[in-house]
Amino acid sequence: MAMQRRNSSSSSSSSRPDREGRGDRDNTPPRKRVRILDPNDIVNVNDVEFLRRFITEYGKIVPARLTGVTAAQQRQIKEGVRRARNMGLLA
Repeated sequence: MAMQRRNSSSSSSSSRPDREGRGDRDNTPPRKRVRILDPNDIVNVNDVEFLRRFITEYGKIVPARLTGVTAAQQRQIKEGVRRARNMGLLA
């Protein structure tokens, strides 16, 4: 016995509200990014405790869109974390 597919238009409308049905969420201001560093600050790649703020508990580097650092700072953080991992200072 073959399985029948549901009509995609009926299942999508029931599981997900339309854009008009958001209520007052359209009037809320956009979230501001939490900045750990000032955009003009220089990253000290030798400070392991500073670099720990930019990695997860599993050792992955947190993306710049979550930390709010600039692209240049993210490259410096990436390089510092990789060096610290190679030296055994970070897991």
